[in-house]
Parts: sequence; structure tokens; C-alpha cells
Amino acid sequence: MNAEQKAKIAANRKLALERLKKRGILNKSQQNSIEKRFEPVKPPITNTTVANSNTYKNQEQYIPTTTVPATQSIQSRDATTISPTKTNKIRPSVREKDYIEYNFATINNLNGGYINPQDKVYNEGDPDYYGGDDSHNDKKLKTIQDWKNEQRERRMLYENAPPPEHSSVAIKCIQCHINIEMDPVLDDIFKLKVCKTCAKEHPEKYSLLTKTECKEDYFLTDPELNDIELFHRLEKPNPHSGTFARMQLFVRCEIETYAYKKWGGEEGLDNEWKRREEGKLKRKEKKYNDKIKEMRIKTRAQEYTNRLRDKKYGKTHIHNFSDPIPNGKDEDGFTILKRRCIGCGLETEEVSL
Repeated sequence: MNAEQKAKIAANRKLALERLKKRGILNKSQQNSIEKRFEPVKPPITNTTVANSNTYKNQEQYIPTTTVPATQSIQSRDATTISPTKTNKIRPSVREKDYIEYNFATINNLNGGYINPQDKVYNEGDPDYYGGDDSHNDKKLKTIQDWKNEQRERRMLYENAPPPEHSSVAIKCIQCHINIEMDPVLDDIFKLKVCKTCAKEHPEKYSLLTKTECKEDYFLTDPELNDIELFHRLEKPNPHSGTFARMQLFVRCEIETYAYKKWGGEEGLDNEWKRREEGKLKRKEKKYNDKIKEMRIKTRAQEYTNRLRDKKYGKTHIHNFSDPIPNGKDEDGFTILKRRCIGCGLETEEVSL
């Protein structure tokens, strides 16, 4: 509201108060309480206001008053005491959070939780650079241009690198000792000087294994495979789903070397495989025997229950019916035959077609 609207509202309030006075509806206490509402609220006196007032001692007469910090609130159970920082406003009886669970006006768009602008650390060349901590500047926060520059540098290093001055000086493949062009993945990640031709011809050494294959074929544990100092690894997005954990690939020669050292060579690894297979068979056989034993116990319990029932109520009765006796005709004109059990006296009726 502007100043004119506020002045109109104040004038209307005064006219309404005068009308109420003329009619004699209000008491003096009510008139005083209403008039106090129209008075402007004075700001609380703080240490800063007292300090500023000291500069004007020579111009005006200074009256010392008690200083009350602005942040200090008066804690009291008396409802009449009011904090100096609060005005005489009526608190709403309905809270917003009781009826509004998600206020979309205050929610920030984080793009499904994958991109948070507050976590981004801008480069110095960007106009919005604020000089944040570089410890958060990982691959997830890189721009597309930074990624393209890194890929270009990587191609220059491993694919388009200039040849050496002489072939005798160049590093050769450890498998064939001829080629000088190394496989970029094995050279960069696994630190193996192997050419692409040898990597394809010797998959028993340089093929890549998943984490599951390492655990099933070489009987390695998760703590061993998660140790960065033991194995080099190549991480890729999970082919099953993008929300799953990233796939980790290990080179076979490193895994075999560690597994042979752990289990005592190739024979020790084979013995461990036999031991585990025998354990699987024993567990299956034990589970089968436990099921058979449980079934036998249930059968014996059912037989024992039948014996108790026969002992209490007698054995199962078998009816011995007499010859049929004619017992009139039904609505359709067919003859009704009557039979009776000689032992218990149960009677049945049959229709002779």
C-alpha cells in the first residue's frame, strides 16, 4: 500500500471510533486499547542506537535509558509481556504446513536429483565464476567443452602421438617385442605395454573380467576386489540399467597372478574348486535328507492320530446294505428303491431308471 491508501484507512478508523463514542458503546478501557493500535510502533532501543546518540550530545540533551539487545527475547509465561522485536500482531490460528505439504513456489528444480546448480564449481573463464572449492570439481561437474578438450588431449597422447626418432628407442610390446603401438586401454588403465594384436591373440591373459566372474572363477572376495592398491580397474556404465552400480572390469593376468598366490598355484585353485563343489553337493544332500525326515515325521504323526481316533471312536464303519425294496414312485413315474444298512441302520433311496 502507498501513503495515500494508508492515510485513508487511518481516517476511516478514526471516523468509526468517533461514531462508537457518540453512541456510548465503548468503555474508557476499550477506547484506550483501540487508540493505542493507531499509534506508530517505536523501534526497540539497542546498543547501536545508544552509541549513535552519544555523537549528538552537544546538539541535544541526552537522556540515559536502559539498553536491550535486539536479538534478546523476553522469556516469560505471562501473556502480557511482549518481546521488543515483535509487534502487536495477531498470530494466525492456521499454520501453512498443516495444509500444504509441498510448496512448489519454494522448491528448486534439481532435474530429478542429478543436477544441483549449488554444487557446480564454475571455471575462471565463465562469467558466473565464484571461486569455489576445487575439491568438488569432479567428472560429474564438468562441462561438455571440458570433456571434449580432455578427449582431444587423450587422442593426441595415445592415438595421434608422434612416432619416436628411432625404433630402437621406442617401447615395444612385452608379448611380441615387435610392435610399438600399444593398446590405449591396457596401457592407460592397466599399465600393460601390450599391442592391440597381442591383446586379441592372447585372451587368456589380456581379456577383461567382470567382478562376478572374478568371484565365481577365482574365488576372490569383495574387499580384495575393492582394494585399489591390488588391482587396476576399468569402470563403465552398467549395461542392465543406468541406475545400477557402475560395472568394474579387471584384466585376467592380474587376477590370475593374485589368485595363484592366494590358493597356492593352479593346482591349489583346482582343489579349492573341487572342495566347494563337494560342499555344494553335501549341502544339497543334507537338505534333501532333512525334507525326507520331516515328511516321515508328518506321516508317523498322521498314523498315530488315526490310531487314537480309532481307539476313541472305533474303526471306520463299512456299510452293508440289504437288497432294494420298492418304496413307491416319484413325480416322473420312476420306481423308488429303498436300501438299509444291516449294521448301523442307515437308509438310502434310489431311483430305478
